[in-house]
Amino acid sequence: MVTSLPAPSFLYKDIISVWAKNVTDASNGTLDVEVFPAGALGRDPASHLDMVSSGIADIGYVVAGYTPGAFPETTVMELPGVIPSATVGSIAGAMMVEEGLFKGVGMDKVKILGMFSTAPTLLHTTSKVETLDEVKGMRLRGAGPQLLHSIEALGATPVGGITSSNLSEALSRGLVAGSVNEWVAATIFGVIESAKFHLDVNMGTSPIMVVMNKAKYDALSDEQKAAIDKNAGEAFSRLWGEQFDGNNEKFRAKALEDPSQQMVTLSPEEKAKWDARLQTVVDSWIEQTPNGQQIFDKYSEAVAAASQ
Repeated sequence: MVTSLPAPSFLYKDIISVWAKNVTDASNGTLDVEVFPAGALGRDPASHLDMVSSGIADIGYVVAGYTPGAFPETTVMELPGVIPSATVGSIAGAMMVEEGLFKGVGMDKVKILGMFSTAPTLLHTTSKVETLDEVKGMRLRGAGPQLLHSIEALGATPVGGITSSNLSEALSRGLVAGSVNEWVAATIFGVIESAKFHLDVNMGTSPIMVVMNKAKYDALSDEQKAAIDKNAGEAFSRLWGEQFDGNNEKFRAKALEDPSQQMVTLSPEEKAKWDARLQTVVDSWIEQTPNGQQIFDKYSEAVAAASQ
């Protein structure tokens, strides 16, 4: 299994490694999932989907935003205000995969084992932002197409192409004035070292998945397939979501123990203005995405079901 995750991270230790062990145990030891951390099997995260499709790797951890166009339907998960938590967003994603609504483009060579959402992102900036006028023109980094559209809708200047590992330097050098991240990434990648103001606005999430080479899966015995299937879908999404939400809250609480870090809340009047701007991103996505209304409605229904 190829991943870009550093071995010390909870994503690697408490989710991916646990999942791999669960699969091995369920197969009575006939399967052994060897996970390679931090790009040890493939340095460029953008290549990991191709590595699985071509069979170089059997399984891969894929950040959908790094392979734009491959999973266009999953960008519904990036829309602002749609997902309340990683657990709900991930389980809803699993439902969409199960219903065949997250098909991707040219993805016939891979099987989606896990569909995940991060926790909702918020806006971390180097100067305090409380109004649309103050955010106007600010250079803000986003990780996916819809997150960049949300930044643009607010009147700021979207900046893509900055990987997580380069975020801290970009902020400290003033190349960007802020970034859209959840608390986990904001802490791990040093965003909050420079961007000490945190605006409580749901800017959307980042879709992530684990995929397997379909030919490799098809070649397994029925018992081995059952071991993978038992730990795929909603079970995998729940493992991811609960760990992510728990750690996200820990990172948030720890960061805000520092008096130099400041949470910012919009006034009701200003929030209404921000919500109206961000709604244009949702409307545009529905209009421009094939079957956009159907996908949005179905995903919204799945979010509501997963929230119960």
